[in-house]
Amino acid sequence: MSWTQNRAKKQATRRHRDLLSVAQRVVSRATLDRSTGQIAEVVALAFGRHELRITDDEALDYLNAVLAERGFPLHAAALPAPRDEQDGEDQ
Repeated sequence: MSWTQNRAKKQATRRHRDLLSVAQRVVSRATLDRSTGQIAEVVALAFGRHELRITDDEALDYLNAVLAERGFPLHAAALPAPRDEQDGEDQ
């Protein structure tokens, strides 16, 4: 493994660890409030604590990983509005 590949792997491992830490903190705080945390909190804390810019989808993945580990119900992904079933059938 080259030096560049090794460095990239270490950075990816650290990023993963940092994001899991953020999600765990959000869920721990939310448990005290009897909620399960919010995706926006994960995004904000990831940037505030670790200067990581992440998408809502990535935040959702990390939040759900921690929720699943602790036995809480998972957050559903924001799905696009369903298309009208009539579209295309009358044509």
